[in-house]
Amino acid sequence: MSFAATGRRLADLIRLLPSDASAARSHGMFAPLAVRDFRLLFLGLLIAHALSPFQFVAQIIWVQASAEEDLRIVLVGLIAAVRGGGMLLFGLYGGALADRFDRRILLIVTQLAALGFNIAIGVLMIVGDAQGSNLVLFYALVFVSSALASIDAPTRQAIVPDILGRERTTSGIALNAAGGQVALPVALVGTGFVIATFGPGVGYLVGAFGHLAEVVALLLMRHRTQHRRPATRFSLGNVLRDIGEGLAYTRREPRILWVVVLLVTMMGLGFPAVANLGPTWITTVVGVPVRDFGLVAATWGIGAVLASGMMARFSGYERKGRIVALSAVGFGLSFLVFGGGHTPANAVIGNFGLGIAMATSQIAGTALIQLVAPAGLRGRVMSVLNLNMGIAQIVTLPLAALGQWVTLQVLFPALAILLLLVTVAILLLRPVVWRSEVSA
Repeated sequence: MSFAATGRRLADLIRLLPSDASAARSHGMFAPLAVRDFRLLFLGLLIAHALSPFQFVAQIIWVQASAEEDLRIVLVGLIAAVRGGGMLLFGLYGGALADRFDRRILLIVTQLAALGFNIAIGVLMIVGDAQGSNLVLFYALVFVSSALASIDAPTRQAIVPDILGRERTTSGIALNAAGGQVALPVALVGTGFVIATFGPGVGYLVGAFGHLAEVVALLLMRHRTQHRRPATRFSLGNVLRDIGEGLAYTRREPRILWVVVLLVTMMGLGFPAVANLGPTWITTVVGVPVRDFGLVAATWGIGAVLASGMMARFSGYERKGRIVALSAVGFGLSFLVFGGGHTPANAVIGNFGLGIAMATSQIAGTALIQLVAPAGLRGRVMSVLNLNMGIAQIVTLPLAALGQWVTLQVLFPALAILLLLVTVAILLLRPVVWRSEVSA
């Protein structure tokens, strides 16, 4: 499909949504769709999220297929560690960019660059196996792609309140999450089929074209950032000063600081196992064939869809800190179910709970932070929160090495118990988390 045809198809989809005049009267969970630019942002993200599982799973299957058995888990963990390195090195820088330049233009640039690099990854996976120089080049491309994503993420999060205003911000965040998850269960089922039939390289290229949909949507938007910083030379000194301002504000605001700490703990101890090493666990320990992997993994998406819908429906609930706290505990309990047994039932039930807990914690935490932080600092504060994903990716490598040594069967339940203990300790010692309230 050509670029112009893709643009026309996306425009047709937009016209099917409620018009601004009729939807503007709505104040429910779909109220953000009254805003044309949000509809565009939402549709672009919906398509990209629907295709993203192809990339995530294809990378792991490609590496697993060529790796020696005694290195397989470590090399899979290295994918996540390389992604995490890009996120940590460029995440705070991305937040500084988001607060200085037009956020829409910045998103277009990062998405175009990501499209090019991800096509290169897919071609590499088609023409070669995961050995020698191919593997080195693969990890280098993953690093650059991750760096671009770390600039995109705080920019995309910061632009939502700009477009919607305070009253609709929580609903907008929840709708973005729900939209991304609605197609996820179907996409995960298709992911296993496409990879098993056509190979991981083709599967990866399918996912890469989600960036094209986002570019088309962003080009059609009319929004221009209103809260840019003064146009001074963007030198290294200015970058560091901008980042320092964001970190200082985060430290001074306890509601933001301890929500970030809680989510970093949840992601650092739980996400590497259930997400990054999850496909390896499901296909090797539980014994689910690659073709059927999506059927098991789809339950995460189903749980996330339900949770996102509920968060959008009750977006006006002010005690968002309580939601974050309960979700963090629920994540630990679901992790214990997921890794506490080696049966498909454990994987399915655990994945379902993990999807619910992940969605609610991320939506409530993001909404709380965006509503507390001032517009001029929002990108940098969100980049601090996004470090939780970078840390989770980095931690995957040592955890993978530990799992290779003690086996995943020992590692997973131990991590789940540790996560629950640390989570409860944070909530007891820092009650500001579950007492935090914020209104639109």
